[in-house]
Amino acid sequence: MDKVQCVVVGAGPSGSACALSLARKGIETVLLERGQRAGEKNVASFVLMTPVLDHLIPGFRDEAPLERLVSDHCLAYLGEKDLVQLRWRLQEHTDRGLAYTAYRSKFDAWFAGKAEEAGAELLTGVLVTDIIRENGKVAGVRIGDEELRADIVVGADGIHTVVGRAAGLVEDDPRTYLLGVKEILDLPPEVLEERFQLAAGEGICYEMVGYAVEDIMGATTLYTNKDSVSLAIFGWVDQLRERGIDLHDRLQRVKEHPYVASLVAGAELREYQAHIISNGGRMDFTKLYSHGVLLCGEAGGFNDYAYIGVPPGMLSGMMAAETAAAAVEKGDFSAAALSGYIPRLEKTGLTRLLYNSRTASRYLVDHGRANLPGYLDHLVRIMGGIFEDEVTYLDPEPYAFARDFYHHIAENSVPRALRRPLRAAIKAFSPLASAMRKRKIRKAMR
Repeated sequence: MDKVQCVVVGAGPSGSACALSLARKGIETVLLERGQRAGEKNVASFVLMTPVLDHLIPGFRDEAPLERLVSDHCLAYLGEKDLVQLRWRLQEHTDRGLAYTAYRSKFDAWFAGKAEEAGAELLTGVLVTDIIRENGKVAGVRIGDEELRADIVVGADGIHTVVGRAAGLVEDDPRTYLLGVKEILDLPPEVLEERFQLAAGEGICYEMVGYAVEDIMGATTLYTNKDSVSLAIFGWVDQLRERGIDLHDRLQRVKEHPYVASLVAGAELREYQAHIISNGGRMDFTKLYSHGVLLCGEAGGFNDYAYIGVPPGMLSGMMAAETAAAAVEKGDFSAAALSGYIPRLEKTGLTRLLYNSRTASRYLVDHGRANLPGYLDHLVRIMGGIFEDEVTYLDPEPYAFARDFYHHIAENSVPRALRRPLRAAIKAFSPLASAMRKRKIRKAMR
């Protein structure tokens, strides 16, 4: 094989989506995977949001290796002994099958097989070590001592992307990297469903903050598989390294929290996993393409916090395929021709999602680390105070929560010149609001 029209490096969700889309358009496509089979190098479980895959493979639910339909979601704050949670179920989403849990090892193999069925050539056990440059353009990839030339190379080779780094498109900022460690804990299906209050085949996803992770600006996730739960914890890589924090130890602390312990009681450890993600902060719209090369999936930073990286990765792969197909049709593989990738991404809303993720990431890095730790504890105390005032039937100072919220949480985010005036305004507002409220009550009672 001397040369093909397109080489896609990496048979994860983004690479397989790209190869599948290209093959359907009649583009000669080779999909390269370093594992002996797709999914071999990624054993993680994940949550699949389905709209993108619905568009790509209608009816996939009848054949894809899915674990549970996610019917319920829960956001929770864990104090040392406290719990504040919001759990919801939207029946319309459940009826549509909006989200499922699955294992990457099984899903990736199935998805790469669909690309192969469409006409892409899948080569496994192939490690790309470098790109080929020719006349200032990426002209293929090196596989050890061998070469595979192509009109376009699509880098879908994950966060440690060889293609992106060799093409000069990836610049690392260690402050934006998160390390996630995860345990797969076995539970019998009937125990799992009773404990989480689920019908047969249904599942739940938790996102938790607070206990054991607040000082590292981390988060905890938990979601249910057929006969297990996936419990994961995330922390910023640079903080973990600088402070010598063992994230696995923090995960054990989370498991010892009374609430979490009640959810995983009696579960047996099946697997332990670790993975690094870039929380949106690495993504740069100007560095997703160059002469003869495109990046998609994690290689291009197309992931957001926690568990929603797969659908953006798939969608970016589909848009990369559209861009590559248009370039093949014109015979133009320059950066100018491939810049059409950006407007295609904009039409999907992906750029908005990633911009928001990058903005949030930079806020946490530049501002949140100094000011946010302790805020959640303040919030819980404020909520507890409001509840206690109500149930003790006292005549509390109205809007005291506004004062407490400002002093403990918001003040550090306000420009220094405005802090004293705002503090005075809030102090004056409370008695005025109290008088107005009492007057309104008296009028209503007459």
